[in-house]
Amino acid sequence: MKYLIWLVVLLAVVVWFQRAKKSMLAGSDSADAKAEPGMPQPKSSRSRRSSDGGAETMVQCAHCGIHFPVSEAVVHASGAHYCSEEHRRLASF
Repeated sequence: MKYLIWLVVLLAVVVWFQRAKKSMLAGSDSADAKAEPGMPQPKSSRSRRSSDGGAETMVQCAHCGIHFPVSEAVVHASGAHYCSEEHRRLASF
């Protein structure tokens, strides 16, 4: 009887690891699939989010100097980051 219990516990652990591995692989595939075909892929996933998913890279506005998350940035053709479309427009004059 005790061997049967250990077998069930071992089977549960194996199934749990397989599901965790499958969900990790599905998460990385879906992140790649979100980009449109023909669009350049980001150089690093850390450029937007850290590995824990909680913190985000901060950038500085080239016009006013305020720091804000890169996901909210308006990027100029030169690669400069701006906090708003207005600041990007003002900088091009």
